[in-house]
Amino acid sequence: MFGNRYVAEVVLAIVALAPESESRVTVRMIAQRAQLADSLVRPVAKRLVDAGLLVPKEQQRPRGPSYHQVRVDLALWKALERTCQLLSKNR
Repeated sequence: MFGNRYVAEVVLAIVALAPESESRVTVRMIAQRAQLADSLVRPVAKRLVDAGLLVPKEQQRPRGPSYHQVRVDLALWKALERTCQLLSKNR
C-alpha cells in the first residue's frame, strides 16, 4: 500500500501508542509495537513527516531519542487511520 509494505502496520502501531494529539512517539516505540525492525519503520515515519502527519520535536540532548508528535487532529490522519484499519481487517 502507498509504495511501502509496512505502512498499515506502522500507522496502526502509532494509533495504539498515540491516542491524543499531544502524544509523542519514537521510531523505536513504533517498531516495538508493530514488531518490526527499526529499519522498516524509519522510511514510513519519514514519509509521514513529509506529509505533515508526524512532526519532529526538538531533541532534549544530542544523543537522546527523536520524538515525533502525531497530528491525530488532522482529517488526513483520520482518513489514513481508517484506511489502514480496513486493510488490516482484510488480511
